[in-house]
Amino acid sequence: MAHGVVTLYREHPLLTVREATPDDLVMDRHGRIAIGMRHDGRPARWPLYDPELGALTDLLVGAPGSGKSVTLLTLIAAERTNGIVSVVADAQDGMSLPEAEGRVFHFGAGQAEAAATLAAYSAVASYRQEVSGANGWGSFTLGKPWRLAILTMDEINRMLAMDSGLPAPFRMWVAGMLGAGQITWRKVGMGVRIAGQSIHLADLADSEKIRANAKNGSVWLGRVNSSMTRSMASDMTTGAVEITPVPKYFGVTGTAELDAAWSGDEAPTGPVTAGTAWLIQSGQPYLSRVWRAVKKARTYPSLIGLMESSPLVDFTPPEADVFRRAYDEALTIAVALLEGDEDGGGAPAPAAPRRTEQAADAGSSRVPTPPATARTLQVLVLDALAAGQLRTREIRKAVGAGTDGGPSSGSVDNALQALQDAGLVARVTHGVWARTDQADPS
Repeated sequence: MAHGVVTLYREHPLLTVREATPDDLVMDRHGRIAIGMRHDGRPARWPLYDPELGALTDLLVGAPGSGKSVTLLTLIAAERTNGIVSVVADAQDGMSLPEAEGRVFHFGAGQAEAAATLAAYSAVASYRQEVSGANGWGSFTLGKPWRLAILTMDEINRMLAMDSGLPAPFRMWVAGMLGAGQITWRKVGMGVRIAGQSIHLADLADSEKIRANAKNGSVWLGRVNSSMTRSMASDMTTGAVEITPVPKYFGVTGTAELDAAWSGDEAPTGPVTAGTAWLIQSGQPYLSRVWRAVKKARTYPSLIGLMESSPLVDFTPPEADVFRRAYDEALTIAVALLEGDEDGGGAPAPAAPRRTEQAADAGSSRVPTPPATARTLQVLVLDALAAGQLRTREIRKAVGAGTDGGPSSGSVDNALQALQDAGLVARVTHGVWARTDQADPS
C-alpha cells in the first residue's frame, strides 16, 4: 500500500519570504546555495557546481513579472560570493538585468552584443580545452588552474525565436554555439544558464538540443501559460508530482471568497506570486519561491549590495585576453549577420589558430596559443593576399568559398569590391588582385 502525506496550511506557505543574506549564497560541499524557500519550509537548494559532473547547464522560464530577473540576479550575486567568474548577456538591451552591469566580468547588452559575448565565452572554453588536452587533463578541478565560470543568457528568445524578426543565419549561428557549448563546456568548468519566456522549439531556433541539454541542471518554471506548463512538466519530470500552473496572484482565503460568491462580486486578488516557481532537479519538482527583493528607483538595492559585498571575479590574464579579442571580432560578425550579410562577413566558419607566443609563466604546462575566433571575410581576403597577388578564383579557394560553412563566391566578390572601395586592395589586371600596402601593383 502506498503512503503519502497531506499537509493543510492556514495560508499559502510561500506567501511571506525573507530577503537573502550572504550566508544563504555560500556554496555547501555539494556546490549548492539556498536560492529561496520550499513550500515545506526547507531551503530551496540550487547547485552552481557539481563536484562529480563539473559545471552545469540551467534553464529558467517565466513570463514578465514572474520573478525571473530577481532569481537570475540572486544567482549572479551568489557567483560573486563564491569566487565564480560571471559573464552576462542581456538581449533586451540591458534592461532585464541592469543591476549586473559593472558588477560582473563582462556584461553584453543587446542582441549583437549578447551573441558576441557567447562567442567570446566559447573562445575561452576552447582555450581551456586546448590547455587541458596538452596536459592530459580529462576533467575540471576548481581553482586548478581556473575558476568556475558561468554564462547567463537572458531573454534568449529575442535571439532565437522564429518570430523575432532576426535573420535566420544569425539565429542559427547563436543556436549552434549555444548547443555545442552546453555539451562541451562542462568538462572545463564553464557553465551556461539560459532564460526566456518560452522554450517551445520555435522559440529556440528549432533546436531540440538546446532544450534537452538545458534540463541537465536546474529548471526554474515560473508563471507561464498553462499549456506550456503541462508540456514542460511531461517532458522534464518523472510524473510522480502533478505540476500546476503558477497563478499571477496568491488566492484569497476565508470569508472574502464566500462573500463574493453570494454577492456576485469578484473576489479581491491576493499578493502577486512573483518569484514562485516549480524548481525541477533530476526530474523531481517542488514548489519554491526565491528570496524576496524590494525594487526601489527601478533597481534592487539589496541584490546590488549582495553583489558588491564580495570582490569582482575575473578570468586569468590569458583567458581575459582571449575573451576580449574574441568579443571584438565576434561583434563584427554579429552586426553583419543582423544587417543581412548571410556570411557574416564570411566569419562564422572558424579560422585556423594563429601561431603566436604562448602564454607566459605557465610553469611546466604547454599552454597552446589562445584560439583565434572567426574573422570577417574582408580580413580573410587580406590574409590570402599577404603573400602576393592572386586571381579571383584563387582568393575564393583560399577563404573556403564553396566549402561546408564557407562563404559564397558572390560574398567574396563583394568583399573584394568593398576592400577596393576602401583603398585596401587594387585590381592589377583583369581578375588579379593585390594589397595596396605591399609593393605598388601598378
